[in-house]
Amino acid sequence: ANSLLADPVLRQRCQFWYFIYNSGNPVVHSAARLRESLKGRIKELDPEGRDAALQQMVIIGHSQGGLLTKLTATDTGDKLWQAVLKTNRLADLKISAKEHALIPKYPTYTGRPLVKRAVFICTPHRGSYAAGGFVRNLAHKLVSLPSALVKRASEFAGLREKLDLPKEMRIARTSLDSMSPTNPFLQALADIPLAPGIKGNSIIAVQGDGDYHQGKDGLVSYDSAHVDYAESEFIVRSFHSCQDKPPTIEEVRRILHEHL
Repeated sequence: ANSLLADPVLRQRCQFWYFIYNSGNPVVHSAARLRESLKGRIKELDPEGRDAALQQMVIIGHSQGGLLTKLTATDTGDKLWQAVLKTNRLADLKISAKEHALIPKYPTYTGRPLVKRAVFICTPHRGSYAAGGFVRNLAHKLVSLPSALVKRASEFAGLREKLDLPKEMRIARTSLDSMSPTNPFLQALADIPLAPGIKGNSIIAVQGDGDYHQGKDGLVSYDSAHVDYAESEFIVRSFHSCQDKPPTIEEVRRILHEHL
């Protein structure tokens, strides 16, 4: 961010905001918080919707943050529910009204109208090959979830069997459960394009000098980070944490100038 703010054009025309979240929490929980934070901030700063610049947001996310970014910029409809439920529609579930009220609304998203571009950096759209069973089990011992989320999971427990959810969706105890390559929710989200009017760009890190199509960055493979709906794709020869690398910074600078 400091390098980008040294650019006189970006310094004059862009304002950088930051969303801080607990990366151990399930992705859908953090994504909901991001969407709510954006909505609340805009309502506070521009309640009458007169500031055109606030309707031209570029959301940039690294790694798991890229999944949060995607969920501000896509219209999912029932596609995510269809990926995890045997019935095609939520309304067709044979459950009581009380049980229906327990089901989280997270799996249905619409693109935020203020977001016009999404930038994905090393984003595991199809999961991380490092999110294996041993690592996930270790995370369960080390990561504590918010009490409200734990209570919600407890209330939801009696409903899981009726929904007949895949095992990966029975309980997303941490973000690593969310990012398992076998998570059907994540696989379905990866195939959903960005909402109309929203552009996307990808920056993908690959270690070594070989064919990047077969490459990995230490946590995420190229196949997982690649999406067909990005209008540009830039390869950085780096480990997963490539945010401080000059090629990454220069590509973000190029994207922002193009957006302006």
